[in-house]
Parts: sequence; C-alpha cells; structure tokens
Amino acid sequence: MTHPARGATCAALLLIGLPALAAQWPAGGRETFRNGCEDSAGQALGQERAQRYCACTLTRIDRDFSATEIAALDKAELPEPLVARLQRVSQTCLAELDGQG
Repeated sequence: MTHPARGATCAALLLIGLPALAAQWPAGGRETFRNGCEDSAGQALGQERAQRYCACTLTRIDRDFSATEIAALDKAELPEPLVARLQRVSQTCLAELDGQG
C-alpha cells in the first residue's frame, strides 16, 4: 500500500537532488544525484530502502528521459510536465518498494 504523504515527501526529495544534474549525466552528476537522493530519502525510508528507491529512480530517468529532459533538470524552475513525470517516477519506485517489503 502506498502512503500518499510519504509519496509526496519522496517526490519532493527527488526534486531536491535535481540541481546536481546537467545535460546527459556529466562526469560525477549521476553519483551526485544518487548521493543526494539517498541522503534525503534515507530520512523518510531508511538507508537500505532509500538506496533501492534511488537506484529505481535513476534507472527510470536513464531509460525514460531524453537528453533534453535531463538537461532541463538543471534549471531552477522545472516545467510542470517534467515535474509531473518525476512525480510519477517517484510514485512508481515507491510502489515497487512497497511490493518488495
């Protein structure tokens, strides 16, 4: 079962890590994002679950986002459609975690 408050919290945590990104994962950018995600999500999920959540998030960004979208993640204000996509990624990854226990 997904908890709406936790989902919103993790979606917000995902957005916190975004300024570390630029273009197509610059050198160190992916690792910086992962570390920021794990630090932030670890408070809500615990460290082990945060690691799985952030790995899921990165996999989906790598797979589903274009180079243009990844480049847009570095902007101070994200376009609403991109924010919505990131929230869906967050919700999907949280649902997968809930299914894994």
